[in-house]
Amino acid sequence: MKRAILGACLLLFLPVMIFAQAKVGTSQAQFLEIGPGARSSGMAGAFLGVADDITAIYYNPAGLARLTGAEFGAGYLKYPAGINYSYAAAAYPAFGGVIGSAFYNLGTDKMPVRNPSHPEGTGQTFSANDMACGMTYSRMLTDRFSVGITAKFIGEFYEDETAYGWAVDIGTFYQTQFKSLRLGMMLSNFGPDMKFIEQSYPIPMAFQFGMAAEVLQDANNRLTLSLLGLHPNDNLEKFGFGVEYAFREYAFLRAGYRLTGYSFKDIDKYNSEGFSFGGGISVPVAMKKVCLDYAYTDFGSLTSLHRVSFGFKF
Repeated sequence: MKRAILGACLLLFLPVMIFAQAKVGTSQAQFLEIGPGARSSGMAGAFLGVADDITAIYYNPAGLARLTGAEFGAGYLKYPAGINYSYAAAAYPAFGGVIGSAFYNLGTDKMPVRNPSHPEGTGQTFSANDMACGMTYSRMLTDRFSVGITAKFIGEFYEDETAYGWAVDIGTFYQTQFKSLRLGMMLSNFGPDMKFIEQSYPIPMAFQFGMAAEVLQDANNRLTLSLLGLHPNDNLEKFGFGVEYAFREYAFLRAGYRLTGYSFKDIDKYNSEGFSFGGGISVPVAMKKVCLDYAYTDFGSLTSLHRVSFGFKF
């Protein structure tokens, strides 16, 4: 079993060594970096070491193994300029572990076609859509260590042009023996370049490391602190800090901060995200749990985003 754990960790670290010297650049399928779920977004995406609900499919597939029943989740996010993001996911314990499936879509409203001869529009319209769908399998290898893998199909559709690709996510999750400390590692979007028209571009692969622990926990209160470090192939390193307060596991408050780079100069130049906060409720209904969450994310001079999501736990 120790060999299996060591092998899983080496599998994650090897691709990191390969692209450790990659320069900041452009990658295809950037929508893959948009995290689903208002709960995790309220914690600035620092969810790798938490990963205890349906969004573990995205944030750390190894966390899915800890689900004790079926779950379903969906969410929506509206960007400026008529751009919409949505997702839906489901998971069910089976085959000695947990299987899951998720669908993500980023699309635009219909937009008028303009050219120099018709600056007000030709009367025609067009739209753009990015999508990804995948299957996940997660399993406990010991009572403290789990692994998970997601295989996904990627498609981008821009009027008459299309691009297709595939990728895998590989994650590990470890419940340490030091109080409530949990550690997670993940390699996301590991796959070949995607070809668009005549040019091929890499997809946004990243190695991530996260940890989480309860700094307060009693019969009525829980306070979870989570940290995230992310090493992408197309940007500087990113770091996230998140906190979640739960009152009797019915009402929740969350906050977080995300930054890019190591120095104040890097942060000032590259940091597009900043503070985030949110909240939610989890209500028992007919032997089920219904969860409703909201998150606000500050994108500085660009805009602020409002995200909602809901889930069912059976």
